Amino acid sequence: MKKKFMIFSLLFLTVIFTQTVQASAPKVGTAAGTELQIPMGARNVALGGSNVSSVSGTDALYWNPAGLALIQTAQASFTQTSYFADMKVSYLAAGAKVGNLGVLGLSLQILNIGDIKVTTIEVPEGTGEIIQPNYLTISGSFAKRFTDRINFGTNFKVISEKIGNMSATGMAFDFGLQYLSPWDISFGVNMKNIGSKMKFDGTGIEFDADIPYVSPSGTTRKTALDLASNQLPACLSLGVGYQKKFGASQQVNLTGAYSNNSFAIDQINVGAEYAFRNMVFARCGYAMTLLPSDYPENLEDETAFGVTAGFGLHLPLGGTKLMFDYAYRPMLHFDANQYFSIGFAM
Repeated sequence: MKKKFMIFSLLFLTVIFTQTVQASAPKVGTAAGTELQIPMGARNVALGGSNVSSVSGTDALYWNPAGLALIQTAQASFTQTSYFADMKVSYLAAGAKVGNLGVLGLSLQILNIGDIKVTTIEVPEGTGEIIQPNYLTISGSFAKRFTDRINFGTNFKVISEKIGNMSATGMAFDFGLQYLSPWDISFGVNMKNIGSKMKFDGTGIEFDADIPYVSPSGTTRKTALDLASNQLPACLSLGVGYQKKFGASQQVNLTGAYSNNSFAIDQINVGAEYAFRNMVFARCGYAMTLLPSDYPENLEDETAFGVTAGFGLHLPLGGTKLMFDYAYRPMLHFDANQYFSIGFAM
């Protein structure tokens, strides 16, 4: 009865989440907190972002928090990413099992844009001032195995953005479920970035305005612009996976996912992973954008990402496993994204 209830809950939440995403915003538009869309974790990036159904460990904190429940004792990982235009992304994730309560996790994402010269209308060549935008996302997570086949997980995020003397803060939740069937087929649902709107505020939007009907030499009044607030980029992902073992030392994992995005065009992601003795891994993936029928023909080939690839080395060291993963993701018009992840599991 308990298993039937959990499966029913999975299907029910899928329907509710789908309606939430479809009603939240137009398909393409201006979103807040777009750094939340930068994928983290080299393993699943190499799989094209397709492993929603069986992702586990600290990688699950980004892709599906339900997979955090599969941590046996403790795990931690660090990912460094070369994004585009010399931007760097650092991601630290950790999780630990807390008795029968479940697994608690923590992640930290830092987007480093670099130095930006300040220019104004009066000084278009630059005032000499340099600003360093700060984009920081902190997430606390909880995951639990309800049965030997059903996992649930959730994230609570705080998003902070600061550019010069302007800043914005937002909060969001992720929810995820996984079902691992007895036929080596897995299913997953993940709803991301459901939360508050974000709006920039600060002294950067203040200016001195003349008071109407007062002499030009009269006093001015401090005025501030009224900036618009924007929603976070919500996303619903539905995933399926299949594992096939070949003897005692080899295994192939096939994964697929459909992503319904509130501020981007929907995608289908597929991936394949070959594992030898659960130590050496080779991976590849593909992300296909589902362009609408009325999409402009001259933009149909403008998809930023497509084929991905990578590898991994997981080495046992006593009672600890040392993990190194790499992913390569070509990007249209820019240099390819390269992901390096290192971690350990106990």
